[in-house]
Amino acid sequence: MGLLALATDDEQVHVFRTDGQRVFGVTRKNPTSKVTGIKWKPDGQSLAVAFDRLTCIASALTGRIMYEKASPAVDKGLICCLGWATNFTDAANVRETVSNFDDSPTLDEFIASARTAGNSKHVPSLSVDLAFIDVASTLPKLSVLPMGDSRGDIFNSRALLDTLFKPLSTDSAASVNVLVVGHEDGKIGLSMSEDFSIGTFDLHDAASNLSDSRPLLHCSHPMSTTHALLVSNGLQELHVVPFDLRMISTAGRYLSLLASKVTELHNLLRYLHQVQEHICSEIRTSQDLPSRFMRNIDEALQEKSDCTWVQAAYHLVVTGHCYPEVKEWLVDELGERGHKRWDKAVNTGYETIRRLTHESLLPALERLCVLLSRLRGLSRFQSSDVLLGLSTLELDDMLDSTNCLQLLSYRLLKCVISESKQFGAFSTWLRHEIEKQAADPNSATAQEMAEKDPSFDYPSILAYIEGVMMQSRMLTYLGSPEEDQSQWNLDAEGRALFELYKRKLSDESKSIRPQKQLPGLRRLLRHLEAQSELAFDRISQTQQRNVQFGVPISLSTGASDCIDMRMVVESEKRRGPLIQAVIKMFRITLVVEGGVSSTKKVQYDNIAVPAGALRDVKFIDDETLALAFSDQKSAPRLLKVNYRLKGRSGRALFSQESLPTNKENEVDPGSIPQRTGIDLTDPNDVTIHTMHRFPTGKMWIPQRLETNGQRGMRTICVVAEDRVHVRQFDIDIREEANAAGRSEADVAMSTF
Repeated sequence: MGLLALATDDEQVHVFRTDGQRVFGVTRKNPTSKVTGIKWKPDGQSLAVAFDRLTCIASALTGRIMYEKASPAVDKGLICCLGWATNFTDAANVRETVSNFDDSPTLDEFIASARTAGNSKHVPSLSVDLAFIDVASTLPKLSVLPMGDSRGDIFNSRALLDTLFKPLSTDSAASVNVLVVGHEDGKIGLSMSEDFSIGTFDLHDAASNLSDSRPLLHCSHPMSTTHALLVSNGLQELHVVPFDLRMISTAGRYLSLLASKVTELHNLLRYLHQVQEHICSEIRTSQDLPSRFMRNIDEALQEKSDCTWVQAAYHLVVTGHCYPEVKEWLVDELGERGHKRWDKAVNTGYETIRRLTHESLLPALERLCVLLSRLRGLSRFQSSDVLLGLSTLELDDMLDSTNCLQLLSYRLLKCVISESKQFGAFSTWLRHEIEKQAADPNSATAQEMAEKDPSFDYPSILAYIEGVMMQSRMLTYLGSPEEDQSQWNLDAEGRALFELYKRKLSDESKSIRPQKQLPGLRRLLRHLEAQSELAFDRISQTQQRNVQFGVPISLSTGASDCIDMRMVVESEKRRGPLIQAVIKMFRITLVVEGGVSSTKKVQYDNIAVPAGALRDVKFIDDETLALAFSDQKSAPRLLKVNYRLKGRSGRALFSQESLPTNKENEVDPGSIPQRTGIDLTDPNDVTIHTMHRFPTGKMWIPQRLETNGQRGMRTICVVAEDRVHVRQFDIDIREEANAAGRSEADVAMSTF
């Protein structure tokens, strides 16, 4: 399924199929926000959209926003650069597998990993295989939550729920996804697996000459743990800043497992929080109508009989005597219709709370226990303090809090069932009293009702009137937002919290009144979230120590809107990936040893084009470039140039010696040669490289290019200057058509 994401002038993002059909859209949360970046996840399953300082990640399957990541308060600048890359955790094994292929896969084919997933030589390891057994996949699926009014209610869709809690497969465990978010003030945010934040880094700390700098582009390669940023400083000078993610090579496959489980842990906490909010909302909704009815009768009873409805109802059940105000209220105000509304509201509320507790809250807590136990196993049997940042003591505390939540949830479920039974008895009695008080005392109906034994469950009725009708026991288990946090110091209880909680609940069941109220579901969830934040911070700090920025390479050339950058892995003899930045073409060779990169050489070449003719340029794959070309003399064109082949000069590109650099890795502008690698100023050369001629007119002057270089799916998307018309070209079909001698008119092309 090919999808295309476009940002419009009204600051909305729309996703289309290649035939022009709209699939979904991403709307801004703040009406004054502007779209500052769009980036697809390498596997195409998610889309990241930047609105000013907020990054939204939407599912390509459902179109719903899964995560919203606001930039930290220290990042004052707007988001100006988005990068999303895949890195193999065992690059050596993948490199050995790829070396057996007849042709070298491109970067996009590495990302797709279709050729390496089933062919990698995996040496069996009992410890690794045990660590990657997904026990949670055998548990029942989490239930879909009811619809809510909040924008953050994302668990009300089965498709999105399955996406968020998708188990880690063997293929996906061999790689990690890195999300790079760059800000105009030089801050760089790094995350893994959408919601596993590593931290924020400052480019100014990498080198003194990067003051007042902003990132422009990001590039990487799945085979290398080194990434690169193209940065422009206040003087409009370009710098390539490499940075090494050493945790990918040191932690290996356990890093992908950690990132997946930390993201799942965060999603479970969000799910539990929404379940708790739905339960509280359902209690308020179910008690709203009965409270209004009781307030009306309470006012009348206080004025004339100096009692409340609870006292009058208890008196009516025990003695059979009905106050005149109660009789008038039962017959004239409440009546049969009001009783039906009361009964439906309360019974629906109890059933919904029972279902949320039994089908959502308890299964989520069970998954949480399994997940924490798995992380605890990693912390005990791996060097996790150094590599992963896991703490066994912190995970034990989180397990203790989860056990408390499970115990409390079972008590809540028991309370819901008990109160529902009591209300059923009360509702039957109330209906009988309404009919009895409405009947004429001298009628046969009244005499028949007086003689008939209704067989009421009086203990349940009285228990409901004197207990639940005044205040539901469920509120005690849930806790209130204004709950006094000074009563319990949960942090001081540590791993003894569960035993203490179990003992106090046992005392309550024996009618022993506790000295202070036990913390409810709200408080325990906040406590568990606080414990999780401490664990997340420890993991992030450990991974931050494994991020190292290299020495920036200054290209000594001005920045431009027409620019692109790509990282390429060639043969192993070169010992490292290559980065190519295009306006003028620079090739920077980085040597990566032990996860740390260093600059080996900087080479230069260029492609000469007529002045004012180049509209945009993008790398298609590791060998070809796409150029949007237009001038006043001819129709606009789309060019495809193989920058690895020799030009008319008879030499290969980048065949020159390395450019001299100073101690700060700055290239001397005077050392850049003026010779031309590929000359497109000659009309004959333009014709040779022309892939498509656009119709004349402003509506089809090309303005922006986006490419996909995966073999068999190579496409170029062209946005016109009017920012309304879009065309998509299939490169592979066109090459097949040219080989078969068919004309350009016979080749399929999407236009919308």
